[in-house]
Amino acid sequence: MKLYIVTVILVLLVALKLPRKRTKHELLVTIQFALLMNFITDLYLDLKYKLYWYFDKEQIEWFYLAVALGEVAVLVIIFNYFPLNSNASKKFIYILGWTCILVLLELYAVYIRVLHYGEWNIIYSAGVYFISMYILYFVLDYTADRRETQ
Repeated sequence: MKLYIVTVILVLLVALKLPRKRTKHELLVTIQFALLMNFITDLYLDLKYKLYWYFDKEQIEWFYLAVALGEVAVLVIIFNYFPLNSNASKKFIYILGWTCILVLLELYAVYIRVLHYGEWNIIYSAGVYFISMYILYFVLDYTADRRETQ
């Protein structure tokens, strides 16, 4: 658990120190939408269907806040550098690359016993990450600041 908290702190520091390419509004809206999607998904898949769970299967842990902070930090990094004005193939490769990284981060969370699988499989996560990234791309595109192009 301590290793996970140290990892979250390091990723948060990296996310805060990187030069920002998106406005605060774009990142805020995209990340809020992502967290809402994630919390709803976790409610159903974790608490209702017990497909996976964080920390302890029987109770809700306050350490879940560290999971949410880690998600925010990674999402800031992902969507700060999203190639919004690039062609479709570059966006596809960017999303595919980050899907692979997110799968590796999830495997790390399983390895250090932060995340536990019930009937869930890492292949399901890869599909969900890929689709979620495209949904968040559309949210980012919708909220993107277009002042530079006018």
